[in-house]
Amino acid sequence: MADWEEVKRLAADFQRAQLSVAKQRLSERNVIELVSKLVNLKLIDVIYTLDGKEYLTHQELYKEITDELLVNGGRINLVELQQLLNVDFSHIETKASEIIKHEKNRSLVLGQLIDISYLDKIAEEINDRLQDQGHVTIPELTKLYDLPADFLSEHIHQRVGKIIHGHVDAYDKDVIFTASFITRMKAQIRGTFSAITRPTVIQSIMSRHSFQERLFYSLLEDLVNTGRLAGSISGGRQEKALYIPNIYSKSQNEWVDSFYKQNGYLEYDSLIRLGIVDPKSYIKRRFKGEAMTYLGTCCIGAAINDQVEASVEEADTNNTWIDIMPLLPSIFSTDDVKQILTECTKKYPHTAICCDTIVTSDKFIQKWNEPFKDLVIKKAEMDVRNNPSLFSNEVSKISGKLSMIDNSGKEDRKDQRRKKAAGVSKSGGGTQGREVKTRSTKKRVKAQERDDSDDDVATNLTKEKQQASQFMSLEELENRLKEQTELVDCPDNFITEIALQLHRPLTRQYQEAAKSVFLTQSGTGTARKKTHGELQEKISGLWTSCCLFEKGMKQFNEETSAQLVRHLMKTVCTDITNIVVSAVATEHMMSVQEDTQLTAEGRAAIIVKLPDNLQQILIKLHTTLSGKSLEEFNNQLNIICSPEHLGIMLKKPDKKKERQLMFNQRQVLLEQLKSETDPAVALHLSSVILLHTYTQNIVHIPGKCVPQLIVFLKSYLEADKYDLLHAQQDLIMKIMKVQGNEEKKEEFLSLESEAKLQMDEIKKVVVMGKKATVQMTEN
Repeated sequence: MADWEEVKRLAADFQRAQLSVAKQRLSERNVIELVSKLVNLKLIDVIYTLDGKEYLTHQELYKEITDELLVNGGRINLVELQQLLNVDFSHIETKASEIIKHEKNRSLVLGQLIDISYLDKIAEEINDRLQDQGHVTIPELTKLYDLPADFLSEHIHQRVGKIIHGHVDAYDKDVIFTASFITRMKAQIRGTFSAITRPTVIQSIMSRHSFQERLFYSLLEDLVNTGRLAGSISGGRQEKALYIPNIYSKSQNEWVDSFYKQNGYLEYDSLIRLGIVDPKSYIKRRFKGEAMTYLGTCCIGAAINDQVEASVEEADTNNTWIDIMPLLPSIFSTDDVKQILTECTKKYPHTAICCDTIVTSDKFIQKWNEPFKDLVIKKAEMDVRNNPSLFSNEVSKISGKLSMIDNSGKEDRKDQRRKKAAGVSKSGGGTQGREVKTRSTKKRVKAQERDDSDDDVATNLTKEKQQASQFMSLEELENRLKEQTELVDCPDNFITEIALQLHRPLTRQYQEAAKSVFLTQSGTGTARKKTHGELQEKISGLWTSCCLFEKGMKQFNEETSAQLVRHLMKTVCTDITNIVVSAVATEHMMSVQEDTQLTAEGRAAIIVKLPDNLQQILIKLHTTLSGKSLEEFNNQLNIICSPEHLGIMLKKPDKKKERQLMFNQRQVLLEQLKSETDPAVALHLSSVILLHTYTQNIVHIPGKCVPQLIVFLKSYLEADKYDLLHAQQDLIMKIMKVQGNEEKKEEFLSLESEAKLQMDEIKKVVVMGKKATVQMTEN
């Protein structure tokens, strides 16, 4: 009553104040100026509204935010607050942060201010929903209330047992249920699974009776673990999980134990037919103490392992063979037997597995070399006597089939085309050495067909030679082995396996015996002298050419000379080295491939197998090929060709012979130029011939150095001839750029036609240069 009297008194005072007339009044402008002054002096701190017509203190904004929160039921969006209070959003955010900092019962979530009263209210709604449905889940509540799952889950779990009368699932924290719901569902599960008498897919039961999936597995596992359901779950909580009643498991286990005890193995397919989804896992659980071996189709115990191991030991001890397949049950596959044998033979390193199921000792296979020893020697002697040319060719590989310029300057046409003007590189002219690609498609096709036919012939010859140089064919070897009394009972595939393992060693023995017989018979005769003579001719011819090329490259500048030296090292000098290494290796009874096919790695591999004194010399010769000095190469070559080693005399040609060699080479180049239709190769040949015409020197030049050669010839040629060569070079470069581009095909054909016309002009220049030189010589 006193409070109400106080209210009435205050109302009367307020009315009197309104009715009284003030002696002095402040205008709105004065008030604004006063407030602005106070703000500037930092005597007061106010917040302006967005329209600038009102001021708010921080305390007032704080109060209004809390009031709006309560008016809106304990949850309000900050954006809505900004619109209601007409204050800048930054002030709203700041005050909201202060509120949640000082008042623990309020939270800021996703831009929304939430009071604890709102959380209590939704907890009551959730409890009503829970009592009605029997269970609720956090994900569905998240969608319903539009709140983060973590935030909602935390506050709901705090109220479970207080406002929310239910329980949280121990396996899934997102599920809340009532005791009555669990009791009802557990009773349904217990009744359903108690009636099952055979393995059943759990997923089908759950779908048929519409059980709640989140709680179903927890309740089922609880019933099984407590023994209320007499059965077990196989497959965990996967889609194909099975419920297996104990009555079925008992009969199943009895059958498995009985079968394993009688037979010593378990077949996976049989277990699957019994309803065991994962046989291997089942066996591992059922037979924990057993030493089991898991194969592809079955699992075996120690008894079968011991039986197989005893058979392997017997074969190793008695140097015999045994087929394991008949000793094992018929369900075992070949791969299973091979796997068992692979494990068993690890203890017996001198045994081998043949045909996947047969085990034998190494000595048993090796002893079948004995019946053929005398036959190898007899056949070698007979073949050397009847066909000495075959073994003569084998031994004469020390000289190879490398093309070269001989002392008379004569080469066969095929080698001339391959070498392209005595060392002209295969790459053609131009700055990048790739002009050969400008050849017409028709020509390439014909060349390819010709090469293919040559390869077919070479392949046939190689096969014939291999057949002639082998001891016996596999079929003959098998027939011989079948005649042996001890192998009469062996399976045919086992005899084939023995023949395969004997074929290569016997062939190697035969070839070595034949080579030894041939060398013995021809070691002091004319054949040996002829072979040495051919070797002397080949090496001398290549070395003479190398000397002529060295003389020709001295007229160029240092940079070009260095490129020419490297090219000479990679071609002619490498050929010489290959011939030398092959000759030395053959003398020491080593089998080597043709010297023309030797790579740097192959050459090094041969050298390291030679005696130390030769090895050191040849390593130095091999190393000089990667250097830049022809003098070092010549020094090492002289050492290996000395009378102490190969006995080959290297002598530089006199001037008369040198002129004859270069004249012959010029004639060869001219013949090639006449028949050449590729502008790039024709330019390459023409440049080399013109160099010889004006300087009487010849060079071994790669395609990429042709531009330098044309520049060098500038001082010897008339201006119009030089311009013709230079224009052809530029034209070839343009052809290379557009070659293969379908969009510029017409341009390519036009350029190619122009280049061929200029090629004919260049050929005339080269021929005329020859005639002029001859006339000058005659005068």
